Amino acid sequence: MMKFRTIWFVLAMMFISACNGGGGDGDDNGNQPPTENNQPTTGSVGQQADRLQAELEAGGYEVARGSFKLFTIEDCKYPIPVVGNCFGNNPAAPYIISAVPLWPDEFVDESMRNLLGPLPDNASATFRFDKREALLIFGLLPPPGKYFGLQTYVFTREDAIDPTDPVFQRTLSDPKINEILFSEAPDPSRVLMFSSLGNSNNNVVIERQAGAAFGQRRSFVISTDAAMAREMTEALVRARVSDPNQVFTEPVSPEVARVGLGAEADDFMTLIRYAQPLDKEAGEQWRQQIPLAVLRVRNKNASATEPWPTPAYDPKTARSELGLESDLTALVAAVKQEWGQPSASTGQSQSLQLFVDLIGQHCLPRPMNCLGDTQDSDYQISPTVNVDNGEVIAVAGTLGTATGNATYVSLSVNWFDVLQGVANLSDEDLQGSASRFSGTVANTDKFYVHYFARDCTGLPDCQEITEEMVPRGGLIKILQRNYIVPETTRGPDPNQLLNPVAIVLDGTARPASR
Repeated sequence: MMKFRTIWFVLAMMFISACNGGGGDGDDNGNQPPTENNQPTTGSVGQQADRLQAELEAGGYEVARGSFKLFTIEDCKYPIPVVGNCFGNNPAAPYIISAVPLWPDEFVDESMRNLLGPLPDNASATFRFDKREALLIFGLLPPPGKYFGLQTYVFTREDAIDPTDPVFQRTLSDPKINEILFSEAPDPSRVLMFSSLGNSNNNVVIERQAGAAFGQRRSFVISTDAAMAREMTEALVRARVSDPNQVFTEPVSPEVARVGLGAEADDFMTLIRYAQPLDKEAGEQWRQQIPLAVLRVRNKNASATEPWPTPAYDPKTARSELGLESDLTALVAAVKQEWGQPSASTGQSQSLQLFVDLIGQHCLPRPMNCLGDTQDSDYQISPTVNVDNGEVIAVAGTLGTATGNATYVSLSVNWFDVLQGVANLSDEDLQGSASRFSGTVANTDKFYVHYFARDCTGLPDCQEITEEMVPRGGLIKILQRNYIVPETTRGPDPNQLLNPVAIVLDGTARPASR
């Protein structure tokens, strides 16, 4: 492991050296990162960006170079005062946000400029797409992990909330959910959207096309026009940044999004998720260095010649868990029995995709905040709970990595008042936690049981929720994410999954022993 970490660190430092005044393009004596498939890439990411920018400008394009920002739990202090929440961030996978310069003729929404915290002058995490524009992201992908994905979202839209919408009506019984899903942007003529345009480019997609993803140089073209995407791919090849099979496109279709630079156009955000690095130290090094470059490229005053059609979402599949329903019921009963609280109240989580139609292309016309949706996962949200009066919340559910429905599982604590993820458990933390009930419950290897409380004294498999995480009186939701069904490109079909069950136990009457 230490050898891998050292090799990866040297590779990353060489790759970003030009940004800090590093040397030349490398030579045949090993003075550059290794390549695969005879790809022609040479030099660090900074040098590649220089070559590519020169190539594009020689072809008559306008080019502006941006940077990246790591958005962590600590950064939630910036969006909460602006939009009222922290987007339901995943504590296990902090967002990596592209921050790009704004075009001189681009409308600037000053209320959004510091949404995610301080950025370089004239840089913004949200931006508009000109009618013939592309965002190019390229560089060294992170070391091996459970998940990598890059995706673009409509962040806000000029529109008005529709109180007759079926999802609006359905969520009136939960005012907080209704408020989060249907809320205006700081500019009251706009609505918060955070809605996907189509599929992400994730590590499985990358591996299937290019043979490998993690630790490799790859390029991404997000464009409003198919012809523009081809031109950008050709430029990446000419500048010796990527082979064609190492370039991944993402359509910004005018059938889905409102492009243009005016106040009436949509604004967008492009982000990266990277979760569960196999070597945590190497993964954190990559997050802190982010050896990637981002360029905005456009043909000013040109119209799209081949605007993209509406992207089709990939179908979701799953290995049905429905046959385990009686075992889950028995597991919940066994937890209550162990605590001597057979009448403890329970509530079942709900799939957000099924409950509130959390699919970007469905959210956009409503309009509705889609909470940064992705088809790479299924989101199962618990009933609202509170732990201020000694309650212990037991969550029992199927473990997607054990049922074949996830590459990785995230079970996170969310301070629901501001939609802030504050703590996270992975499938590795949950595995085996139901085994002590194997005497009365079948298939416990496919389940987990985990506790959440202010005080975990004497409790195994328990996550403490401190008042620094969630202040007294704060509402709590437990959110389960199941990412990528093995041998597929997307997350599981929620119709085939069992939703976790939350059991509210009296923590003052804890079992004497287990």
